[in-house]
Amino acid sequence: MKKTIIIEGMSCGHCEMHTKEELEKIDGVISATADSDKGEAVVELEKEVAESEFKAAVEEAGYNYIKTV
Repeated sequence: MKKTIIIEGMSCGHCEMHTKEELEKIDGVISATADSDKGEAVVELEKEVAESEFKAAVEEAGYNYIKTV
């Protein structure tokens, strides 16, 4: 299952890498990719993950969590 996380504040490849690393720390996330041009990250999940966990990971990376779709 995949989910898209809308994020504000990423502007470069370093931002993408930092966001990817934080999202991949979440239990249940198989992989993550971040795209600063689109302002989003896509996560592949092995189980359901609470939206609050995505929010915490994005904020830990230093960016603004908008929503998960």
